[in-house]
Amino acid sequence: MILAAVLLFGVVVIGWFSPRLLGRLTAGGISPGTALAWWLLTALGVLGGTLGAVLLLVLPDHGPATAITRVLHDCWAAVGHSDIPALDPVAGTFAGAALVIAAARLAVASARRRKRSTRLHRRHLDALRLSGARSGPTLWLPDDRPIAYSLGGRDGLIVASEGLAARLSHRELNAVLAHEQAHLRGRHHLLTASADVLGRTLRFVPLMRELPGAIRLLVELAADRAAATRHGPETVRSALLSIHSADGPRRALGMAGADTEIRLRVLASHTAGPSRFPAWAKAVAGGTVALLAPPAFTVGLLFATGLVSC
Repeated sequence: MILAAVLLFGVVVIGWFSPRLLGRLTAGGISPGTALAWWLLTALGVLGGTLGAVLLLVLPDHGPATAITRVLHDCWAAVGHSDIPALDPVAGTFAGAALVIAAARLAVASARRRKRSTRLHRRHLDALRLSGARSGPTLWLPDDRPIAYSLGGRDGLIVASEGLAARLSHRELNAVLAHEQAHLRGRHHLLTASADVLGRTLRFVPLMRELPGAIRLLVELAADRAAATRHGPETVRSALLSIHSADGPRRALGMAGADTEIRLRVLASHTAGPSRFPAWAKAVAGGTVALLAPPAFTVGLLFATGLVSC
């Protein structure tokens, strides 16, 4: 049981204190795609660590836990399984029940959100098709307001208005469309939806509570970066400044969406030059560390405790 308890302790530490560290790393100038991977894999690591700890509690003889802790048994008698056997069935039952409840809440919240989102998505698309004219992946609305947003899903669609085309230059308009295309290519709508479900269901964990806001900002930064790479950061900045409000449904990702001031500041410092380490390498390395943080913390804590005890 001690291994499961330490693993749960690692999950609590990562779940409660990682948002501050992730926020600092994100503000340090890493690419938005890398930051997205780190945030999402940290959340996945916390979920996986929790599941692993509960399985260690409920499996007969705690699964592989006995073999792992046997190495430290001679040095640290407190790790012995026989010291506190009476707590095992109680802890296992409680942990199993908590896991089932949490999984049920996640499933119900996800199903409800998907059903509601699909219904609203279809209604919105039907209304748009009746009032607009489609050109490739973009549906143009006869509206004088500068509207630009994208709708994810199987029938991903970019929605733009004639007022947007009239207000922006040709390069700015292409940059806006490139921004929305980046949302569709990166499946940003799916990422934000998943983060929203986790945030609503597991709000008592600080990492999950802050995940939706972080992911929504990072997908906008990632789309800005993709557009800036193709059309230049100044073009994206001027287009963003020309669109003052986000007009679109709640689930859409609009060009004038989250945290405009932050996005303008990041675009001002945008550099397209080669990096010392490729973005994919940073994402893989950091993502692996984030995913394995709870078990790594557990192993480190057990090892350090064993050294001190010996």
